[in-house]
Amino acid sequence: MIIKKDLEIFSRSFFYPKGFFTMKLLLTGDSIIARSENHTIPEINFQLQKLNSYQIYNTAISGINSGGLALSLPNLVFNQPKCDYLIILVGTNDLAVHKQVPLQQFEDNLKLIASSIIWLYYPGKVILITPPAVDENKQKVRNNLLVQEYSNIIKRIANEYKFSFIDLASKMQANKNFPEIFNGKKNDGLHFGVKGYELLAKLIGQKLNQISN
Repeated sequence: MIIKKDLEIFSRSFFYPKGFFTMKLLLTGDSIIARSENHTIPEINFQLQKLNSYQIYNTAISGINSGGLALSLPNLVFNQPKCDYLIILVGTNDLAVHKQVPLQQFEDNLKLIASSIIWLYYPGKVILITPPAVDENKQKVRNNLLVQEYSNIIKRIANEYKFSFIDLASKMQANKNFPEIFNGKKNDGLHFGVKGYELLAKLIGQKLNQISN
């Protein structure tokens, strides 16, 4: 059944000038991708759409870890509309010390995710993103040493499968506004505010420009 939103999308695409291309993105992962800050849609959706007229599908689930994501791929990825790029951020919950997934199991889970998605999304169409850095003065169950250890595994899997890779944690720590970028509704040293989402959207936009040209 065609709903009003679908008709609006169709109308916009129908009247775009010849050659105009609306890039479709499928975002999935954990709360960093799922949550809203000041809007009714996920904050990353809002910030990305400020940069470009992306058509975004966001299936992220707050609290999910790599094992849960692997098991949920049918719902989160395979049964969703086929998009131009698949963007995954996972690991935030795997490294939390109160529910930690061992590094080897995390790597095994990522390999399962990677090997499962490439039948639908070729390596050049996949972007893996590290968990965010944390403000250790506020965040008590995560630290930046663990973030780095889990991020190294994500980078290794991205290289092995020839996926694109965004080192969000390092970019956050290098930002002049760190740790102020965490100031937001939660203010817990993990879930960042608008400035953090502006940075994440910028990094995704830059990567998309790089690999789509």
